[in-house]
Amino acid sequence: MRVLVVFILLLSTVAQAQIDKSFYIIARNTGEQIMPNDDTIRVMGFTEEITDNALFPGPTLIMNEGDSVEIELFNFSQGAPHTIHLHGLDVDQENDGVPALSFEIPHLESGFYYFKAPHPGAYLYHCHVASPIHVQGGMFGVILVRPADGSQTTWDGGYDYDVTTSLIMNEVDTVWHNDTIIKHDYDTSMTMNMIEIPKYEPQFFMVNGLSENQIADSNLMVSTSVGAVAYVQLLNIGNYANRLVFPSEFGTQIISSDGRPFPSVEVSDTVWIYPGERYCVLGTMDDEGIEMIDIDYVNLNTGLIEDTQQVPIVTEGFVGNDIQHPRRLALWPNPAQDEVTVRFFGETFSGEMKVFNLQGKEVQFAKIIDSKQLKLETNQLESGAYIVVFKDNLGNAFEEKLIVE
Repeated sequence: MRVLVVFILLLSTVAQAQIDKSFYIIARNTGEQIMPNDDTIRVMGFTEEITDNALFPGPTLIMNEGDSVEIELFNFSQGAPHTIHLHGLDVDQENDGVPALSFEIPHLESGFYYFKAPHPGAYLYHCHVASPIHVQGGMFGVILVRPADGSQTTWDGGYDYDVTTSLIMNEVDTVWHNDTIIKHDYDTSMTMNMIEIPKYEPQFFMVNGLSENQIADSNLMVSTSVGAVAYVQLLNIGNYANRLVFPSEFGTQIISSDGRPFPSVEVSDTVWIYPGERYCVLGTMDDEGIEMIDIDYVNLNTGLIEDTQQVPIVTEGFVGNDIQHPRRLALWPNPAQDEVTVRFFGETFSGEMKVFNLQGKEVQFAKIIDSKQLKLETNQLESGAYIVVFKDNLGNAFEEKLIVE
């Protein structure tokens, strides 16, 4: 018996030594997320530290193809058990995170998931316990698999790229975030639990956990430079379909779906993504400036677009040479409604800004000190066209046309 114990311990030590990537994830039921209207809602989620606020999406897990991966999930949720379902990854049933077929992790206990990282691409992870509630609550995140050598290539023998960004879309129905839903009863002795849920009527439509003015106020963008190849991973964890319309200048090439490359590149400015799907695209901008990705949220019951969010593609500098900035600034969104973001290219800007209507009357004035980006309020302006003139402290002047709706 003693020899057997030593042999088992030896096997365990060898298995641990073979782990290439380890992740420690904590399941929480007590997070708070601020919405665009400044309301705070209760959320569930995954964190890396016990003191972190649970926000969605959870931490992005990055690994290389062929890595032996270990994910430890510690459940500190004061509620239902949780799991990690590895959505789209080819893993064995024991490590797939579906409670009835795998295992679930009760409060104050840990569980371990082991797998070998599959083909490079974008994948999802989420809790599969009462998954409509827990995913809506915020228990999801992104898994990115790089090539085996970790290079900036889509996959071994694939396409080279210069910059990369992930966009994950979902919706929020705040009614589902009340304690009566999130703190639902759960009987661990039952294979299936019947939980009554309200009608799904989302009020907010999110990209990377942000929406509306939050996107404009954040660093959420596809940041690239002239001539650079941008690699964008698109993921839908919501209940609506997403229709993404890229600017024609981007030259969007759809190269893979659900972690598998297409036999040939599909060139299209429009990408449809249904719940649980992932697509990867490439694109290149040939001029500095700001263009928008329009993301429509389509109700699959009615076929109607219920909301549209915009994510900017900000192109600044030139690939391999970030010094040149022939374009000084860009405005977005343009046309604008309540406000517009001014983005300066190159060095920070100091000087003054004046807004003129088409009759030449000055309608706004502001002093600017060492700014890279600022907000221009437009809600007091009448609908129509305006000229925004910037003059720096050296006397150089330049202008942009602004449309207010």
